[in-house]
Amino acid sequence: MGIDKATLRIEGETLLLRMKRVLSAAGCTQVMLSGHGRDDWHENAIPDQLSNTGPVGGIISALSWAEKHSAPNTPIVFVPIDAPLLSVDLIVSMHRCEAAGNGCFISGSPLPLLLRTTDAVLQQSAKACADLQTKESSWSVRRFIEPLMLSTIDVNDRIKPQLTNVNTPTQWECLLRELENRS
Repeated sequence: MGIDKATLRIEGETLLLRMKRVLSAAGCTQVMLSGHGRDDWHENAIPDQLSNTGPVGGIISALSWAEKHSAPNTPIVFVPIDAPLLSVDLIVSMHRCEAAGNGCFISGSPLPLLLRTTDAVLQQSAKACADLQTKESSWSVRRFIEPLMLSTIDVNDRIKPQLTNVNTPTQWECLLRELENRS
């Protein structure tokens, strides 16, 4: 897209702060940024352990941090910054869905994702980390979660629009027009 998507604004609020607000309202007690620190983020950031590994690198880094700083089986929600329509209700539904097990995701969409710091999840994270360090393979979020037997939430007409990503200027402009038409 050519710009930092976290700095894009909807109704004067950056996508970064918008997502923080949604996660906090959904009951996430600690909202942390995966990646480098930022001037507009005064809370903690979890540095990437592996560079240029995309979302899986952020997931690995966050799970590694949580393994050291959180209780076992702690739920962690991973959200893409470029999906600004994710709602509080959807995040709450994900927490309810994964009450037991390794976590949950939305059917057909690897993100948003809720993972618990279970042995199985942490072992999968270690495996992905080792593979990525050798640079012999790449990992997608789908590949990461596939063996974990996560619970799923089926997509319906209420959820589908929330999964809209803005990866291009055209998608961003379409989203802004759609939001304007809703008002």
